[in-house]
Amino acid sequence: MSRLLHTLVVLAFAGATQAQQSFTLRQAIDYGRSHSPAMAIAANDQRKADAVAQEAVAGYLPQINGAGSLDDNLKRQTTILPAGTFGSEPRAVQFGTQFNTNLSVQADQVLIDVAQLNGIQANKPNREMAAIKLKQAEEQLVYDVAKAYAQVQTYREQVALLDENIKQYEELVPILRLRLEKGVVQQLDVDRVVVTQRNINSQRTLAQANYEVALAQLKRTMGMPVQEQMTIADAVRTAADMHQPSTSAFALDKLLGYRYNQQSELLYGIDLKRKRNAFLPTLSAYGRYGAMAQGNELGASYDNWFGFAAVGLKLNVPLFSGLRRISQIKQSEIALANLREQQRNANLGFELDYMSADTRLLSSTSTVSTDEDNLHLAERVFANTHLQYQQGLASLSDLLNADYQLKEARNNWTTSVLNRSIAVIDLEKAKGTLLDFANTL
Repeated sequence: MSRLLHTLVVLAFAGATQAQQSFTLRQAIDYGRSHSPAMAIAANDQRKADAVAQEAVAGYLPQINGAGSLDDNLKRQTTILPAGTFGSEPRAVQFGTQFNTNLSVQADQVLIDVAQLNGIQANKPNREMAAIKLKQAEEQLVYDVAKAYAQVQTYREQVALLDENIKQYEELVPILRLRLEKGVVQQLDVDRVVVTQRNINSQRTLAQANYEVALAQLKRTMGMPVQEQMTIADAVRTAADMHQPSTSAFALDKLLGYRYNQQSELLYGIDLKRKRNAFLPTLSAYGRYGAMAQGNELGASYDNWFGFAAVGLKLNVPLFSGLRRISQIKQSEIALANLREQQRNANLGFELDYMSADTRLLSSTSTVSTDEDNLHLAERVFANTHLQYQQGLASLSDLLNADYQLKEARNNWTTSVLNRSIAVIDLEKAKGTLLDFANTL
């Protein structure tokens, strides 16, 4: 009967919010995937990585630039021609015109630049890292939504159980007052029950407040405006019906964090190669075409255009950079060595997270089963004590003690259910299978 009343209370709670949008856990996760700011930021970072890759490739494509200039030679430079050129004495002359206009277009093409090719090689790990970060953002979203959802379930269950308890006292207090009038019970008995009733009402107010705060946190995690109305559809599962984690074994290569670290190490290695190859010569080709107008009057100068064109090769041989490149190489070597040590430490942490999550799941599964059995027992004890009290076979103290034990059993059960729900998603995340698990909800 007690479980039936509890079910009716839950249904009544759901009926009061039927005008609101109701979400299952799977629907809440899907909503978060399309509305969460964290997911939008990760998607933007992935597009940014694509743009960076295009920028790196652009360095090996033709570079075409135009240039133009207009010179007003207010005072032309004087050159001394040595004696014997145009006479027996040195002669001062001025070359050129007052106005010079120069227009040109030049195309440059890199032919050999190994360091720049290394930059292009970095595109692949950069893109892989951006894709992994997007998956990590999704995984964190699933984890946060599932955890917040379980918290809301717990507080909603507490509210429903307290509502059931309140109804019991609303029935008991009038009976005691009637017995008080008949002289069957004392005023102290009525007062004790009233105090207990008020305490339960206070607990219910606190549980309702916790529920509303947890629901607001769930909305925020999903990316939903806090003022929008919603409720959750999934009921708290019994021990027999709870989600079971996947049976896949722990493997480092399934973890997004491990795969991200691998790409990061590859990227550091490419950067080291790029700095080492900066010592190699570079070769590029160019082609230039332009025209020049000259004259001593600005307007008339544009009547005299003289074209020019050139093609050629440019070779750059780094000889000495003040030990700057050597210092950069040493810094990259140290950074790569530190990264490898950090990854080794991270791998140990991944294994520890898995072992801890697996242990917590085993413990919480056993606890929730024990607490559920204890709850059923406490419900039977209270029901029998309540019946005996009505028949005069049990004292009020026996009834209040049974009620206290029932509330303790309910609190223990809801807490263990929450801990077990969190332990499941912790284990799935530690194994790198949280996204697959979410798709099975």
